[in-house]
Amino acid sequence: MKINNDQLFDEVVLAQEYLQSNWEQWKQEETTRDMIISSEEKWLMLFGHFKENYIAAPNLIKMVKYAFCLPGTSKPVERVFSLMNNAWTDDRGLMKESTVKGLMTCKINIGLASEDFYIKIKNKKDFLKKVQSNEKYM
Repeated sequence: MKINNDQLFDEVVLAQEYLQSNWEQWKQEETTRDMIISSEEKWLMLFGHFKENYIAAPNLIKMVKYAFCLPGTSKPVERVFSLMNNAWTDDRGLMKESTVKGLMTCKINIGLASEDFYIKIKNKKDFLKKVQSNEKYM
């Protein structure tokens, strides 16, 4: 990620001025609405203000995008490993990695128990035909 440090400094100074001038208003709104304004909303307000006033902040935007793409916790990864350990037991130790991957993909993305998923798709002939065909690889 290429960042121009001089420009970034100027962008941060402008952001700091905006945030300081709006901080008290946000605190009052949070108190009256009994709801916290998230950090994401505050960044969106800042960048909305920049856009309305034709203030370019490409370096700051890159930094904020990067920061928000980082996971806050390792919980999602730990959940996947937990599900994988539950599926890939000693009794099922001979399953191929691709089978375990398929099980995890279904379990994580569909959110249904195996029996419920079976009930949901057992009468969908078109869907089952596609699953069994090579069409999914094209």
